[in-house]
Amino acid sequence: MPDNWSFVLAAYGLAAVVLLGYWRMLVRHENDLEAQSAPPSAHLTPGSQTTSAQTGERSHAAPFSGHPRPKPDSRTSLQ
Repeated sequence: MPDNWSFVLAAYGLAAVVLLGYWRMLVRHENDLEAQSAPPSAHLTPGSQTTSAQTGERSHAAPFSGHPRPKPDSRTSLQ
């Protein structure tokens, strides 16, 4: 059994290298997608806010769950 420890350590080392490379590729891909989807004026320095964040405006984008929220006046009262 002691003869196989070098192969075990080599396998773990290779797996670690592959996973780190894959993680770096995913981070790079995410950064590329964010750069493509952001408008040119959205490139801000760290710690700065957009004008909508400063004024407290909310986005009218759909929620992340994908389910639209009902409008308050569309529900009937229970009385």
